[in-house]
Amino acid sequence: MNSISSRLKAIAITLAFFALSSFVLLALVWGLVALPFPVPFEGNLARYRPHDTVAVLSDLRLPNTLAAAFLVATGLVLVFSSAYLDKMIAVFADVLLMLMAALAGFVAGYWLLLRLAGYENFLQLGFLQSALISPVVVFAVSLVSPTRLRTSLLLRILAIAVLFVAAPLMLVLLPR
Repeated sequence: MNSISSRLKAIAITLAFFALSSFVLLALVWGLVALPFPVPFEGNLARYRPHDTVAVLSDLRLPNTLAAAFLVATGLVLVFSSAYLDKMIAVFADVLLMLMAALAGFVAGYWLLLRLAGYENFLQLGFLQSALISPVVVFAVSLVSPTRLRTSLLLRILAIAVLFVAAPLMLVLLPR
């Protein structure tokens, strides 16, 4: 498993690169439409609505559902004693965190360019706070070693119970 600092660095870099990529992507769409000569698919480009893309990518149901599945998977991994499963759940956590960072970065890039273009702010503080819950939960759970949780039967059972109860609660209690 990677160190905390290297994982945070990977998350930050993923977020930044997807923000930059989405910023450039939207600028390219607008730039192609603004060219003084016709370009292929100009009509489709002119009809593109960036707010629709933001709406899809900022829907919190996907990260919340994947975070809940991660909690269940972690609980199942604790049932078995397997180095392979321990590594698998660590990789799953890293992939999930990178996906969440990519989604956040893409929305951030669009938000920045739309704000620079004079559009109204569409991200509220409450949404941003809600959007942080799933990544923080995944990150925190991924820091706990399955091997350490298996040292005591009571601790193991308690951890499995907490994970199995927390997972469905994430689905129904977290904002969408």
